[in-house]
Amino acid sequence: MTTPDDSEHQLISRVAWLYFKEELTQAEIGDRLGITRIKVNRLLQAGREAGLIRVVINTAFKDCVALEAGLAKEYGLARAIVLPTPERGGRYYYDAIGRPAGEYASLQLQDGQSIGVGWGHTIRSAINGMAVRNFRDISVTSLYGGVPRSPVNPFDSTAMFARKLSAAVCNHLPAPMFVSTPEVRDTIAAQPFFRTFYKEALAVDMILTAVGDMTAQATNIALGAISLDQRRELARAGAVGEFFGRFLDAEGNVLDHEVNHCSMSPDFGGLLKVPHIVLVSGGMAKVPILQTILRRGYVHVCVTDAQTAQSLLDA
Repeated sequence: MTTPDDSEHQLISRVAWLYFKEELTQAEIGDRLGITRIKVNRLLQAGREAGLIRVVINTAFKDCVALEAGLAKEYGLARAIVLPTPERGGRYYYDAIGRPAGEYASLQLQDGQSIGVGWGHTIRSAINGMAVRNFRDISVTSLYGGVPRSPVNPFDSTAMFARKLSAAVCNHLPAPMFVSTPEVRDTIAAQPFFRTFYKEALAVDMILTAVGDMTAQATNIALGAISLDQRRELARAGAVGEFFGRFLDAEGNVLDHEVNHCSMSPDFGGLLKVPHIVLVSGGMAKVPILQTILRRGYVHVCVTDAQTAQSLLDA
């Protein structure tokens, strides 16, 4: 038998934990992970033959599986996916959590469904992790407008998602992420095209997105979506981070601040009604906004790294 790769290790770890530690049946495990009972059985056998499963779950991901169970229980999540924290940051970090998030989303998506997507380095990595499937009648919708300068512009990311999924429809939000005044925002949003766009965006079946933190290195600041002065004003007003194009306070409320009134993203409350919201983010700077979002139950699935997961459980 061939040696399982890291992706197979992760799945074997989760199956083994649920089977031996949580004492679920193979059928129950299959339902939870979205795989067949036969595959559950095969994975358990592969784990035994490869020496990964003995008296204990002997894989590099065993601690992550325990963290997944802890996050799901603590925050009432339908699913948590935790990956080992890489020693190197940058693209290694984005790939570590982004690719599994993309794989999860693509395996959950069904023919005829629609997905709303965020942007940023982690979301770009998620595109590379999406499983290749023969989808039919998929639509992809951007939840964010564009930014002045970016190698990971929302326009590009949405188009890349659409190509990877062979989408029949690709909906871009043809506006900046934030406009100059609330009046400009209202004028643009009132146009027939934008009214139609927002209606369709709120009707997606799934969302895959990330969050923004309040550091000067945050993507939406570094790439010009908002200025450093605006970031300082938002921080003084109590913002802990950005989600769905709005800056939230520690209680998870959208701040009554001009920047939020200038966001071109779809209605915040409407997006929260989407039935399957997958959040992928990590890093110590993002713990405050992640904790706020998870506490409020804004998402159904969270993909992060082990260090962030532990911090969320210790907070």
